[in-house]
Amino acid sequence: MALEAIEEIKKSEAKADEVVNKATIEAKEIVQKAIKDAEKQYYDTLALAKEKTNKLIDDAVKVANKKAEPILSKGKRESEDILNMSKEKKNNAVKLVVERIVKIHGNS
Repeated sequence: MALEAIEEIKKSEAKADEVVNKATIEAKEIVQKAIKDAEKQYYDTLALAKEKTNKLIDDAVKVANKKAEPILSKGKRESEDILNMSKEKKNNAVKLVVERIVKIHGNS
């Protein structure tokens, strides 16, 4: 009877060791899954943040381009007006500049 009790204790100990080993393996698997899930959530959050950032930048660029459009158009018109100025007006402008320089510096 004592031998049977010892055998029963050994079986119980082996079964307990097996349960502990299974629990350890299962705990490691749970930790690995949690790490993978956390990484996925991190990268998903990062991707969403980048997407929102890009949208904000695009919107800001569109607004800036819209505000700059009239200024650019005015500058283009003015430069075209200067390029298309008649030769007579150009000559008059040159004479005016030369006269002012001569008046400032005397008989240069």
